[in-house]
This record gives sequence, structure tokens and C-alpha cells, in this order.
Amino acid sequence: MMKAETSSHPILSYADSVAANMSDSLLLVGRILIASVFVLTAWGGSPNVEYITALGLSNPEFWSALAVTVEWIIRATLVLGVATRYGAILAFLYVVIATVLAHRYWQYPAAQQTVQYIFGTKNFSILGGILTLFIVGPGRRSFDSIFARRS
Repeated sequence: MMKAETSSHPILSYADSVAANMSDSLLLVGRILIASVFVLTAWGGSPNVEYITALGLSNPEFWSALAVTVEWIIRATLVLGVATRYGAILAFLYVVIATVLAHRYWQYPAAQQTVQYIFGTKNFSILGGILTLFIVGPGRRSFDSIFARRS
């Protein structure tokens, strides 16, 4: 369990207490929520060969297979809490690459620019969550924690 810092105001101390007492469970929920982005993307059929072809990449079959494989690794590391920080690094790199390749909103027709802009800015928020997870680690409800206790 993480130790809560003293709050700047007594009224806020309740939130500090909840965060301190539930940090491991909340980190598990946070890991699952971040991983859900990769689950829901794959569930929607992306990144498929047609989409990657539309982005103008050569050898789309290879890139699609690689992207799907990387997404599976990210999901497993985050949900199970196995090599979580490495999964967070991989997720961070993956989202940066996906944002740069797929969400260049200024290259889309005017009717699609707003949606692509929203997708791009959403990815910045995801990067923030991934970065936070990298810093604080997976919490005690993870295989990383179990393995660390055995050593």
C-alpha cells in the first residue's frame, strides 16, 4: 500500500485516505481500463490490413500482424501485471507511433478532421495514464508483486 501524502486542506484528507487504502485495487482497475483501449480497438477490427493500406504503409500484412501481436502483449502485461513497466513502455511507444501514423488530422478531409483531432488528443490522455502507470508500478494486485515477494 502506498503512503498518502498529507493533504493541503483537511476536507481533502478523506480523498487522500481513500487513495491510500485502495491504491492497489485502484491500480488494478486503472491497468484494466488502460488495457481496454487496446482490447476495444482490436475488437473493432483495427489495425487491419485495409486500414494500414489506407495509411499508405508498404507491406500492410506485416504491420497489421505486428500491431495485433503488440496489442496482445500490452493487454497481457497490463491486465495481469506481468512485466508491467515494460508493458507500459511498449504501450507508450505503440500509442506514439499510432498517433503519428494514423491521426494526422490535417491530412484528412474537412468532415473527418475533428474526429481525427479528438482521436489524437485522446491518445495524449492515454499516454498520460501509461506514463503514470510506468512511474507508480502495478501495485500489489499483480504478478510482478507476487514474484517480487518470492525473491
